[in-house]
Amino acid sequence: MPVKNLEHIFREYDIRGLLDTEINEEFVRALGFVLAAFYKEEGHKRILIGYDTRKNSALFHDILAKVFSLHGLHVISLGMVPTPCLYFSIHHLGIFAGIEITASHNPAEFSGFKLWNGETTLSGEKIRGLYHEMQKFFSSLNKSNQTVPELMETMQKQNSAKGFISFYNCLPSYAEKVLENSEPLDCSLVIDGANGAAGKLCADIFRKARADVHELFCEEEENFPNHNPDPTRAKNLQALLKTMREKQAKYGIALDGDGDRVVLADKNCRILKSDELISIFINEIIKKKPDALFLVDVKCSQELINEIKRLGAKYQLMPTGHSTLKKGMLKTGADFGGELSGHFFHAENWYKTDDGILTAVRLISLLEKNNLDLTALPNWGHIFTSEEIAVPCTKERKKTINQRVIAHFTQKYQNRAECICIDGIRCVFENSWFLVRASQTGEQLTVRFEAKTEEEFVSLKSAVLSDLEKILQA
Repeated sequence: MPVKNLEHIFREYDIRGLLDTEINEEFVRALGFVLAAFYKEEGHKRILIGYDTRKNSALFHDILAKVFSLHGLHVISLGMVPTPCLYFSIHHLGIFAGIEITASHNPAEFSGFKLWNGETTLSGEKIRGLYHEMQKFFSSLNKSNQTVPELMETMQKQNSAKGFISFYNCLPSYAEKVLENSEPLDCSLVIDGANGAAGKLCADIFRKARADVHELFCEEEENFPNHNPDPTRAKNLQALLKTMREKQAKYGIALDGDGDRVVLADKNCRILKSDELISIFINEIIKKKPDALFLVDVKCSQELINEIKRLGAKYQLMPTGHSTLKKGMLKTGADFGGELSGHFFHAENWYKTDDGILTAVRLISLLEKNNLDLTALPNWGHIFTSEEIAVPCTKERKKTINQRVIAHFTQKYQNRAECICIDGIRCVFENSWFLVRASQTGEQLTVRFEAKTEEEFVSLKSAVLSDLEKILQA
């Protein structure tokens, strides 16, 4: 297998690529050998494996379990579960090695792997290191003129110290933990599970909380027949909003394919941006802990930053990425974290991990408990804001272009704006701001704009995109 052509699927936060052409049985067997060596070297004897609803996810689970057991690792299978259930089980069972076979919010033609080791998920150089180990593994196979199945058969015959494979049903304990200290919910809601791994579980948990639940696309389907499992895209939320109107529901919940991201809608069918939801959590947490620390990513609204400052709370702006936020939560001891992409990280009575189901339960519970009207929140002034704009840029040029972008806009605006360069460049003016950063998950630059007036918004957007076009053409 030409693994040298697959470096791009070893991404910043996970391994993710096209099913069959990039990630197939041969690739997964080889990955199993590399991961078995990695986890054993890290001192692990047991490992948890879960998987999502996608085609071949169950097959890839079985392959990894077989390879791991041949290497003497004891495998505890969680079955088909959303990623937050893996994170929960890691802490609940005290087994700090785990894999979720998932491509998250990507379309059905993708597959992938999220990897946990020790305190948090693998990212950056650790994942790229696995790619280099894959290269060495295939090189060794070529020299020995063996295939992976032949190597496995040899190990099967020679190895008497094989590990066992067992199953653990984490769902009852997970649901109990999510609902711990919660009160009954007297409200109606629609849950769009996107036919992923989290919808049915989310609906069951809200029913346990006595909410009036209407399920939408909560059946598990491998090809996501109704819409892609990405709730941050407006086109994927139209069926949710339609059903909310029909059922006159108070809340709408949309989950991604593996359940670690969530989007909410109010009874007027307004989709709340994630930074608006972060604001609601912050206002609640600050009541209990005035000196709380919050982590927010660079894509979040300046209105959120200004609100945190008005509340007198502490915050830290973070590079985008769920692995980066998880590490930041551990390193700083933060009380809550959030990303514009829909990842929310909870520290109170939780594990500082991202969890879409938990976020939905806690948010709706605090709204209901305090008789808060979601339609009136977060009570920010009117602002003009863009969705994330994707500017195509090949993976070969991204690093160089990103550096040139930072240098260009720093020089241009350093006397007029606060230039923050922790992840691309975010330039903050008195009444507006923009962000340009290299995407870690696609061949593109990500651009976002926000301003208090339409005139400023249009002017800033035009100027920045014009400059970007010149930088890309140079």
